[in-house]
Amino acid sequence: MSPHDQSKILRWRTFLFDHRIWTTVGATLLIGAPAIIAVVSLLGQSWYPTGDVSHTELMLRSLPRHFPLVGVAARVGEDLNNQGSTPGASMAYLIYPIYFILGRSSAGMVISVLVLHITAMGASVYLAWRLGGTRAAWALGIVFALVVRSLAPRFFLEPWNVWIPLFAFAVFLLLMWAVVLGRHQYLAFATAVGIHCVQTHVSYVPLIGGLLGLGVFLVLLRRWRNPQLKVLKPLGISAAIGLLMWIPPIIQQLRPGPGNLGRLWRHFSLPNEDTVGLSAAVRAMVGELNMAGPFLSGPGRAPYDPPHIWGFLAFVLIVGTGVVLAWRLRDRRMQSLQLVLGASTLIGLWATSRVFGHFYDYVIRWMWILALMWLAVSVWAIVESLRAVRIRRLLVVALTTGALVSVLWGAIASAGAHPPYKNDSRLVGGLAPLLQERIDPTQDYLLRWHDPAALGGTGFGLLLEMEKRDIQLFVDTWAGAAARPHRARLVENTDVVLCFVVGPENIDLFRTRENISELAYFDPRSSDEQEESNSLRQQIEEMMKGQGQPELISRMDSQYGHIQILLAEETSPELFVMLDRYSEIRLPGALFEAPQGSLCIP
Repeated sequence: MSPHDQSKILRWRTFLFDHRIWTTVGATLLIGAPAIIAVVSLLGQSWYPTGDVSHTELMLRSLPRHFPLVGVAARVGEDLNNQGSTPGASMAYLIYPIYFILGRSSAGMVISVLVLHITAMGASVYLAWRLGGTRAAWALGIVFALVVRSLAPRFFLEPWNVWIPLFAFAVFLLLMWAVVLGRHQYLAFATAVGIHCVQTHVSYVPLIGGLLGLGVFLVLLRRWRNPQLKVLKPLGISAAIGLLMWIPPIIQQLRPGPGNLGRLWRHFSLPNEDTVGLSAAVRAMVGELNMAGPFLSGPGRAPYDPPHIWGFLAFVLIVGTGVVLAWRLRDRRMQSLQLVLGASTLIGLWATSRVFGHFYDYVIRWMWILALMWLAVSVWAIVESLRAVRIRRLLVVALTTGALVSVLWGAIASAGAHPPYKNDSRLVGGLAPLLQERIDPTQDYLLRWHDPAALGGTGFGLLLEMEKRDIQLFVDTWAGAAARPHRARLVENTDVVLCFVVGPENIDLFRTRENISELAYFDPRSSDEQEESNSLRQQIEEMMKGQGQPELISRMDSQYGHIQILLAEETSPELFVMLDRYSEIRLPGALFEAPQGSLCIP
């Protein structure tokens, strides 16, 4: 055996028997216990993905015959009937192996995404240990424990593309920290992880692009100052990885038809709506970088909601103390990480100010990771600066105990967790077997829907579930971004239209139409929910009349009517709460067979 081979074997043995790896694995499994318990609780329940989650599984089921070149449907385009997609499909490639091993099931998808999150957290803690030492890894683990509690159970039960790159972004920031520390070989890994984040959700483009650009500039600057520095190899490998990962989206762009990269460029470079501006961006960031913010308290805060001022001041005090102590200690490791986070925060503030249209909270989801990382490095600096050993130990014990309590709290909250959008799931699960009995396997069915409540999510869920039952339905070409192009057909290339109609009023109207036959009906609501829903409907209509908005009543049963009223209409807070609850309960659905070319409009 050559000395080179012996050296390689020795390095692998050192890596595999590194106590930091196995300690990290154990600590990460403990930190992730609430997430693991949430997913285990889901496994014993009947569950049918709908909405964005069904988009994810529809993409996964495209493999391997229909290799995805771009990601899931995105809010890009003139309207919901002309959607683009996220830049790339890297999340599908990462999720698919475990999904395939576990029988291409929805449970397998959830488990695979959980593994992705746990792996990213473990990689983050391990990188912190290698780059900053034991206390850096400990501080990051403490904060991860708090964040996992705030996110569980729902975050880990909903494989939504917006949430999938969250912990991967933490890995990216730590890899860029390594580059700043002079470990230029980490640039290739940062490129791969960063592009994954960008391809999964476009909101990461400014952050990843800006930091990678600064990282390359720093490496070239060091090379200019020291011509003997060997940086061409890491730069070349990084460029090769970047090119390789962008090949599928480039292929899609070059194919006939609307290219997705071009669509994304036009949408974001030439917005047709005003940007939110710097003041709204500052308001959003103050609410997120906050000790009472959603990274610790849980999702639910809108970017335009009034921020918790005392929580923000507490965050500034902790972070400011950490910055001062890091520079007093002259610890290059802490300073470098703080510089990476500082650059990320400034880029993020600018990127947030450029948001246009409705300011959804998920477009700044990466702020959770910035808040998490700022808190971790500050705790590390504070503990490191304590000279009194006894005080330091007391603080470490107190924070560790708090983290363990947080894990226990999250585990209890996650036990017996239910899947999100349970009535959407029940509606799909109730209709699918009834439809399976009535469908004609010799016909090609075009699935169309009229859904006031679920933004079409149950339609895609039904498409997915019928495919699992070996019945291929098709959708109109406008829905190809969500369903994938191979499941989309022109109406003239199908035999029958299958109308999926939601809502009692709409179903009754359809039953009076000629040349229509009802195939299935199901009400996912419990008896109590039916009674509550009927009462809410009556109260909502009375309130709309009383507030001088009777025209909204008819819109209640229009396509996506609930969401349109909630997001686009000025309503009183009381009406908003009632309508939101009415929409959450959902409505019964029915399936009708209609002649070719029929429009599913009541």
